[in-house]
Amino acid sequence: MKRASIKDHENLLKVFMILLNYGAIKRDHVTRWADSVLAGENESEYAFIELFTSANVHDTTQILIKNSTDADPEITSRAVLGILYHMLQDEKVVLKTVSDIATHISYEEHLTFDEQFLLYRFDEHIELNLNEVHERLRLFKTNFVDLLAVYKDFTLDNFSGWPAVNGKIKKDLGIKLEVIKKNYPY
Repeated sequence: MKRASIKDHENLLKVFMILLNYGAIKRDHVTRWADSVLAGENESEYAFIELFTSANVHDTTQILIKNSTDADPEITSRAVLGILYHMLQDEKVVLKTVSDIATHISYEEHLTFDEQFLLYRFDEHIELNLNEVHERLRLFKTNFVDLLAVYKDFTLDNFSGWPAVNGKIKKDLGIKLEVIKKNYPY
């Protein structure tokens, strides 16, 4: 049986770290994942044991940071957006949290200018208009979800295929973002 390497999971660990830092997932989500890796191994790397036995969010975050230093920022940023899309659809996270994370991601230099612009501008709108009429907030949410839907092929379950998913998304990303920009009412 092949022994799992923590280095093979750097992108996932970085995504866990971002989602955990913003409260989109709980620490037990990470520990359950580490437990599932440990359960499938006869012998495991110590980092998986550390994650599984971490005592609190701070310790878990430190382990995630230490083991995700070489994660691909383009892939992890887009993966977070795809995962947030699904979480928002399943009502597992609130719009404000998703918007905060999107703003954080908007500063990622490995994303295209259009991605950065759209992610940042949506946050600016939510900050100014959360107390506005329901119709305007509904329109905002619809447009924001349309943007996140561009990344919907990223899920926590397909993390080993994220590089391929990223390549597929990049092929027509400009066209999809152009549609989002044209419908951008702000």
